[in-house]
Amino acid sequence: MKPFFLMSTQKKPTASRFCIGVLSLSLTFCATGEVFSEPPKVLTLSQAVSLTLKQHPEFKAFVSRNMAQQGYVQQSGVGERPQVGLIIEDALGNGEHSALRNMQTTLTYAWILQQEQIDGRIAAVKSQAAQLEIEQQIASLDLAGNTAKKFIQILIKTERLKLNKIALQQAQDVVKALSERVDAGKSSNVEKLQAQAEQVRRELAVEDLEHELKASHYQLTSMWGEAGKSYQVSGDLMALPANPSVESQLDRLKKQPLLAKFATQQRIAQAQIELARIEAKPQWQVSAGVRRYEATDDFGLVAGISIPWGSDNRNAGKITALQAQQEVLADEANALLQKLDAQLYVLLQEMGHSRHVIDTMQQRIVPLLENALSDATRAYDMGQLNYTQWNNVRQELLAAKSSLLDAYESLHLQHIEIQRLTGSSISQ
Repeated sequence: MKPFFLMSTQKKPTASRFCIGVLSLSLTFCATGEVFSEPPKVLTLSQAVSLTLKQHPEFKAFVSRNMAQQGYVQQSGVGERPQVGLIIEDALGNGEHSALRNMQTTLTYAWILQQEQIDGRIAAVKSQAAQLEIEQQIASLDLAGNTAKKFIQILIKTERLKLNKIALQQAQDVVKALSERVDAGKSSNVEKLQAQAEQVRRELAVEDLEHELKASHYQLTSMWGEAGKSYQVSGDLMALPANPSVESQLDRLKKQPLLAKFATQQRIAQAQIELARIEAKPQWQVSAGVRRYEATDDFGLVAGISIPWGSDNRNAGKITALQAQQEVLADEANALLQKLDAQLYVLLQEMGHSRHVIDTMQQRIVPLLENALSDATRAYDMGQLNYTQWNNVRQELLAAKSSLLDAYESLHLQHIEIQRLTGSSISQ
């Protein structure tokens, strides 16, 4: 696999040995994982996202929360327990009611007619379970998006490291060649000292990127609980995502889990309104039993009904509050949709601009600067340019290639954010 920046270091007569021939661009990226000592396993973006969604601790919490929700559903189906009563009358008195001669014993069984209330509670609790599912979808999108961003940044930093290593190698070649020219009296020692300072700056840049890349690998693998484990991050940044249409993305935006969460909360409020109305109704209590007459050694059946007395609008305040809450949720959902709509439109425009920047840099600016460097090198050999002028052209070419990497990074990160906003699957 070719490196992103292929720079010629082959020695040629005079100034050509200084030339940084950044001549070919191959945008097939492979982060080698060289910051690790053990042979790494190949890891693609889809595999990284899959590992995160399977092993991130936040999803283990959702398993426990689902179990808790099932427990609440089960508990909501438990009503008031029936009551068994025993009543003794006309016993242990005096006269005819002394001892147990005229005692009456009544055994009753009473229960509340509450099935409607139980059904209402179950419906209210089940509506909350739907919200938990939406929250899990939101968490999935956020975690997948964060994983994809870390993955892309590793690819970019790997190519930056390659670029800086090549620049360092050529800075070392420049110092060596200038030393020979100084010894031969063809260049001043000032140019040699400037080249040595440039070499030191390149060494620092390489060291900084090595540390950043190591930290980025650690952050990525920590997403699925394997922090520091060796992986070879592999991806193709040249496979640029297509620019989606604004209309299609806006349609997908309306199905975003964040908006679905508001709709679910409105359904929860509606279920609670229905439950409040049911609970406001009087709960009838029915009882039945058997009565024993000791005096005549007879039995008789007894039955009764108890109806709470009072107004049925005792939950009117709660119902009013819940209805107002529904309106608040609807307004918040509309406000969020407008906000996401603006964010999505801006991202789509930025994505199109990033693609334009890539095309312009790759097809026009970089080739022009490569030709400029070639001409500057010949001019330097003939003494028409000094070291500083020649080095400025070289630095401008390196800066252009670094900007090209910036554009690729921006494009892929913008695409990831669009996928997260619209609730799309982040796997490529």
